[in-house]
Amino acid sequence: MRLLASAVTLALFALAGLAHAAPGGLDPSFGAGGRVVTDFNLSTDIANAVALQADGKLVVVGTTYTDNGYSGEDFAIARYNADGSIDTSFGTNGRVTTDFPGLAAVASSVLVQPDGKILVAGGAYPLFVFLGNFELARYNPDGSLDTGFGDGGIVTTVFPHGSYAFALALQPDGRIIAAGTDYVDFSSEANSDTDFAIARYEADGSPDSSFGSGGQVSTDFERLNDDAFAVLIRPDGRIVVVGSSRDRLTDYDFAAARYLADGQLDPAFGTGGKVSTDFARGFDRARAAALQPDGSIVAAGFAIRTSGIHENFAAVRYLPDGALDTAFGGDGKVQVSFGSCCQFANEVLLQRDGKLVLVGYPDSESSDSDFTLARLNRNGSLDPNFGTAGKVRTSFGDLNGGANGAVLQPDGRIVAVGFQAFYPTPKGVQFALARYLAR
Repeated sequence: MRLLASAVTLALFALAGLAHAAPGGLDPSFGAGGRVVTDFNLSTDIANAVALQADGKLVVVGTTYTDNGYSGEDFAIARYNADGSIDTSFGTNGRVTTDFPGLAAVASSVLVQPDGKILVAGGAYPLFVFLGNFELARYNPDGSLDTGFGDGGIVTTVFPHGSYAFALALQPDGRIIAAGTDYVDFSSEANSDTDFAIARYEADGSPDSSFGSGGQVSTDFERLNDDAFAVLIRPDGRIVVVGSSRDRLTDYDFAAARYLADGQLDPAFGTGGKVSTDFARGFDRARAAALQPDGSIVAAGFAIRTSGIHENFAAVRYLPDGALDTAFGGDGKVQVSFGSCCQFANEVLLQRDGKLVLVGYPDSESSDSDFTLARLNRNGSLDPNFGTAGKVRTSFGDLNGGANGAVLQPDGRIVAVGFQAFYPTPKGVQFALARYLAR
């Protein structure tokens, strides 16, 4: 009987192990049951992006502030070991903050250079985002600012109007590209003129004068709201920028532009280098993009449902010439609902097998605002082998939180980063990380 009981116990443990190993399940070897939270200084700490170092460590960036006053917001960076523990060799107890005196500063993107230096981009502004500038900061591997980059480690890029950098990319030759928004004439969200803004820099942070005008390019779609949130570098050196544009007839649409290496629009892409995609004459916006090996572009974000009730995760796939790929979702477009309001996909990851992982959250500011992930097959259908019918939801507690960024590890595991509110505890809002099994 004892032998039988032991055999049953071992079988149950084996089944439990298999359940934990299911694709989309939290990785129990990371943090506490797959989750990690980090406080900076009993402050509001929001993670926006994550990058993976060659040694497996994770660099997470965002913003931290202790009150709602705009001047108190700083770039916030934390580095984690592969198991989710804080890396105490980085900065002060694993954390670094960078102040832009008198300005609110938010870091939106991060990449790790081949030499191990950490490049961060975002914006710093007085009270309103549209009054600010692109801000790039580069850090040494120990978290100290790299004084060989720009002015003491920081580069400020002033467009003719206010601007904000949402995305970063690194060319093979070491030159840096930042993309975001040029606030040409910002009066209100519904009645403004904003353009895609792209800047290219030499490796030391100086403007690349061979790109556009003095290292800068602005692209207008319909003389309304155009905002860039992702930038990709093709193997041939052409640059793809993805975001949204506002049309007088269809409202906000997914938008993409492709540029030649010198910053000129690529006439071989879309119409004069630009494409836009409408879902249902509502608020549609691409927040992230991925480049497939064949040159196709997957853009992901959100779209208003045809009924207008709520926003869903949304994705489109463009062929290399900018045409919609009808092999994806039947018409080039896919929507995924988690049954909540205001569902945003903020990152798209391309797996080695060609499957796509969308990562984001429902911005409902309530208990259903959780990390949410969906995995799509190559044709855009939900992958039933991931989570529950292709979808995963992760809660850090009863209050709102969400994923703003994600990265794919070489072993296929997915790390999502964002925030989690812990009110009314003194720790407030914290960086939140979760790692998922992918196969």
